[in-house]
Amino acid sequence: MTARTLIWWVIAATALADLLLLDSEGMTVSLQWRAVLGTLILLAVSAAYRRRSPIISTTALSATQLVMFSYAGAVLTYVTTAASASRPLSDELLARADLALGFDWFAWFAFVNGHPWLKVPLALAYGSIPLQLMLLFGYMAFKDPRRANEFLLATMLSAILLAPIMAALPAVAHTISAIEPWRDDTLALRAHTLKQIGAVEGIVTFPSFHTTLAVLFTNTVRGRRWFRAVLILNALMIASVFSEGAHYFVDVLGGLALAVVAIAAARFLLARCQEESSPIKGLLDNAIPGSVGQSIG
Repeated sequence: MTARTLIWWVIAATALADLLLLDSEGMTVSLQWRAVLGTLILLAVSAAYRRRSPIISTTALSATQLVMFSYAGAVLTYVTTAASASRPLSDELLARADLALGFDWFAWFAFVNGHPWLKVPLALAYGSIPLQLMLLFGYMAFKDPRRANEFLLATMLSAILLAPIMAALPAVAHTISAIEPWRDDTLALRAHTLKQIGAVEGIVTFPSFHTTLAVLFTNTVRGRRWFRAVLILNALMIASVFSEGAHYFVDVLGGLALAVVAIAAARFLLARCQEESSPIKGLLDNAIPGSVGQSIG
């Protein structure tokens, strides 16, 4: 199995898990047609440049996989939150863990909000995920497909591993002002009053997925001359999750551990991917533009 094929199978498995959980929770999804249109455009670009420019074709296909999993993975966080309704919230446990570690969240939150010179860069870093995905992943998909595959698979595995953790330790994070826009959706999902999922952004509390992505972004550009700049940006993003995301300190520790496991698992799986002829490979080559059976990872 090639890296490309493996990634398609993970996307398919995630979508299947979404469908099963949606059915078990009596929920539906309202498709976002802009996302669907964007996916179709990327597939069309991949097909159009398949022979003229394999690099552009595979880059567009990598972007397609990222978009498709981003949607399937976000839906997974919603249905997992709904499925966790039978378990009590773990906020008290997580707060006690922070106290044991000596971290005073309220003091940090007050300090950050009292110092604009710190608040502004942290807020910018917290919201940098879309830009980093576009620039870093787009660049690596074009210049180093192997590294892009590692990032994509590690991101997918971290989101999948996150689901059972969220189900076991559901939480809504700290409650203060209006910095946690996901809180209402979380409570509505657990109360089973939110039956149709519309626009999805992902609902993750423990572990911190911002922290996980910060590690994955930094790992992806290792060895590049702008590694230090990406490291600093993502160090700021990790620091921002307390004030901008209302996360506990243990959420960050969990996010760091999740990133390490996901990177190790992705490398393990990719090291075993190779070019091989099989009926499945041929079927995927014919069914999906961009020759998914063509090994680039």
